[in-house]
Amino acid sequence: MNNFNSHRTLILNSTFQPLSIASAKRSVALLLSKKINVLKESNLQIRSENEIITVPKVALLTYYVKAPYARRVALNRSNIFIRDFNTCQYCGSSAESIDHIIPKSKGGENVWSNVVACCKRCNLIKADKLLSQTILKLKNFPIKPEGNFWIKTIIGSNPDPEWKEYLISA
Repeated sequence: MNNFNSHRTLILNSTFQPLSIASAKRSVALLLSKKINVLKESNLQIRSENEIITVPKVALLTYYVKAPYARRVALNRSNIFIRDFNTCQYCGSSAESIDHIIPKSKGGENVWSNVVACCKRCNLIKADKLLSQTILKLKNFPIKPEGNFWIKTIIGSNPDPEWKEYLISA
């Protein structure tokens, strides 16, 4: 039953665009009400006296849902890590913290273009200084996520490998 509670189903709009992630319970309810078609099955099954239902891994809605064209992505630690691929934007190693390029104490704002993921070492070097006052250089200029970035905030930075072909546009 524990596997059942942790199972997630990728739900695609009828246009094959990623729409949401559903729990096993929700995806079975959608399946039984004929609101989704299964594109990829999981190895998780629910058995009743008369029926065996395989929980979907990927499912397509049988109708179109008008989703917001561009959802607003919250500026928070986990989304910054997702945008920056959990990589320090100064040295390329594994990121552990967030840095304001222009420190808040020097007038820097808490906006997408001023925050990056970074490692502890680079964060200590940078401290409360402007970038020009350090030896550090940005590997990538930080930008505000656009388009379907929101789906990455739902699935996280390690999506189910079986979803990969359906997330190409995300």
